[in-house]
Amino acid sequence: MIRALVLSTLILCLAGWQAPGGVAGEPKHPHMHHALRELREARTELKEASHDFGGHRIKALDAVDAAIKQIDVALKGAKDTIKTPLKVDADMYKKYKHHPHIHHAIHELKEARTELKEAKHDFDGHRAAALKDTNAAIEQLELCLKFAAK
Repeated sequence: MIRALVLSTLILCLAGWQAPGGVAGEPKHPHMHHALRELREARTELKEASHDFGGHRIKALDAVDAAIKQIDVALKGAKDTIKTPLKVDADMYKKYKHHPHIHHAIHELKEARTELKEAKHDFDGHRAAALKDTNAAIEQLELCLKFAAK
């Protein structure tokens, strides 16, 4: 009985063990993960849009794709790959009148940019490229919203 209890405790401890940086199943860079999710949603929103956002739709799609790639590579380099879906509060989208995923992608990209700037490592050499592509995506998405408001 005691042996089974010790073995169960050991298994639970090993199952809950993880590298430093957070709780098991939670990302070390949550804003980058959220930015990645929102970028994917914004990409879908841009692809399904009926207008071209003043000619910025294609540039925004290219910038979003580049940012997705670099953030994904950066997270893999940081060994911060999360397998569980991120919890998303659907109510947060209600504060945006139009294009909620584009608005929220900009918000999360700005948070991801801060994480990238403050990071103590270079994300396997992709930090600079991730910053550049993140900035480009923010710029293009903001231009899309500017032209959508007209």
